[in-house]
Amino acid sequence: MKIALVVSERATCRRHSVGAIIVKDKVILATGYNGAPKGAKDCLELGCLRDKLGIPSGQRNEICRAAHAEQNAIIQSAGGLGSTNGATMYCTHSPCNVCAKMM
Repeated sequence: MKIALVVSERATCRRHSVGAIIVKDKVILATGYNGAPKGAKDCLELGCLRDKLGIPSGQRNEICRAAHAEQNAIIQSAGGLGSTNGATMYCTHSPCNVCAKMM
């Protein structure tokens, strides 16, 4: 869990810093934090669109630039060290419904 907290420090979301790691047999298969997809400009650079529009936390997530930490960890694991079957994901926050379904 401490590693997930360290990973969360890389988050590029102005609202929340979330980290996730996927572990299997004591080996970290992937890490993820909430932020814009690789190569895209993030909220630290462009500002938070949801803040600009006055949208409360937890609403209208579809207009957010960032992918969730859990999503980024799952994406990263696709090109990683092996199967995630039987792996465990550790997250610094409770997952949203969409991320829980993906897990």
